[in-house]
Amino acid sequence: MVKYSNLSRSTVSKYLKLHTKNENIEQKLITDKNSNNQYQGYVITDKGIEELREGPLRLKDELLIINELKENVRKLEVLIDFYKKINLEDPFIIHIIRIVSKIGDNFFELQQDRDLFLSVFYIFYNSILGQGALANKYWRFDKEGTQQFKGYKLNIDQFCKLFKVRKEAINYLARVKLIQSDFGFYLIKRQNNDFYFHEEDLLGTTTLRLIRDRLFDEIIILQEGISDTNFDLDIMSEEIVEQLSEMGLIWSAIKYQFQLLLVNLIVKSAIDMGFLEIEREKLMEGIVQSKMLISSEEGKILLESIEEGKFFNVNLNILTEQDV
Repeated sequence: MVKYSNLSRSTVSKYLKLHTKNENIEQKLITDKNSNNQYQGYVITDKGIEELREGPLRLKDELLIINELKENVRKLEVLIDFYKKINLEDPFIIHIIRIVSKIGDNFFELQQDRDLFLSVFYIFYNSILGQGALANKYWRFDKEGTQQFKGYKLNIDQFCKLFKVRKEAINYLARVKLIQSDFGFYLIKRQNNDFYFHEEDLLGTTTLRLIRDRLFDEIIILQEGISDTNFDLDIMSEEIVEQLSEMGLIWSAIKYQFQLLLVNLIVKSAIDMGFLEIEREKLMEGIVQSKMLISSEEGKILLESIEEGKFFNVNLNILTEQDV
């Protein structure tokens, strides 16, 4: 629901509580007709149907969203003050607040201290997009309308030395704790450098939309028998990477690692969309034949998990290139 509504988890939670309280929806045990698996889900009630007839249940209540944003910004005042003390420019602070405020309660449950604030800054400082006030340290504009990666970054050792923070703290918070699905950050590890993006930034929203759209196309193709081509994960991920590159959202030096992450996300999204139930043979064929899937540590675990029919705890928000 969070993925397809484009709302934060806290906002979705508030809507569910509100409409449950108003008896417009209720939680029930639902049985999947294809797999016969059962899961808890929300269904609309008779009262909710009547409400729909009178007027749509507005998912995006602007007032609720604005109030949530204002409340989250208020909670981030200590973080904002800290960034001002270390002389972060306002555009960069605003960019951080824009993303972090959408994470919601999960972020505020963390200990709000210097280690956390610097870890968040480390993530945004090493953003793939290089957005905000520090963008000129990432990008060199040689010609009008072109972007070329400048190559200036601080790795974790340099960052910790510059800001006098323990490496263990940054390593845990910025490379483990915050890189969970609950927070929405993605991390690509390439040698000694870290590259990040967030599901709510331009790269994240575009990437996830392209994956979803491509999988919808695959469902239509497979259902209608429009094409005899295989479910080729490597080609699919390569084409999405090229689209992102043409949009100027990623650069050539990181294409390969980003494609490895994409393959993992495509497989996860396909499973979430029910491909194992509706097109298991095609999906498994694509998974087994993919060379990219086994090129990352996370992809190898994901493959083993699917082949053995077990759930292995693998964090697909991280990409660690497999040693050859």
